[in-house]
Amino acid sequence: MASIVIATRKRVKSYLKEIYGKNYKNNVQEVDDSFVIRHGSAAVNIFVRPLSKDDCLVTSQAYVVQGAKIGPKILGMLMRLNATNPIGAFGLLFDDTIVFRHSISGANLDLNELRTSIRTVAFFADEYDDDILKIAGGFRAVDAQPLIAGDAQPAAKTSGKKAAPKKAAPKKAPVKTAAKKKK
Repeated sequence: MASIVIATRKRVKSYLKEIYGKNYKNNVQEVDDSFVIRHGSAAVNIFVRPLSKDDCLVTSQAYVVQGAKIGPKILGMLMRLNATNPIGAFGLLFDDTIVFRHSISGANLDLNELRTSIRTVAFFADEYDDDILKIAGGFRAVDAQPLIAGDAQPAAKTSGKKAAPKKAAPKKAPVKTAAKKKK
């Protein structure tokens, strides 16, 4: 089982290098046994996990919104979106993070399947993150990234409303000094 996972990870990496070419190092981060690709306000994570002794799953997943208030209105919206999506689905992680995920078989994975999976997941995450924020608040993946990495605090929690730009401090008038008298 482990050999199919290892072989598929190598194939995924090879395909990602082909997709991103000379920009691979700028666009793709390798974190543990996964790959992270940033698209707009979404970050797509690609995992390869065992399925059976002859196959594995290649999952493209985007963290869409963290810290949202989960209730009937947002759950209804996500379920309706899932019913109309031709590929992938929204879901909730154990900590109520809203994700969008799509999985494909790794045994017969090809370049176009992987590219389509990544683009689709990135599109749905980027397309719906602001709508989800308006209904349930929280942080988009791009805003919560420092929180995930443990580096800093994210931007102020939002209910979807854009924050007013910070006003610059008023400029102080230059202090006039008395000119020295020439003797």
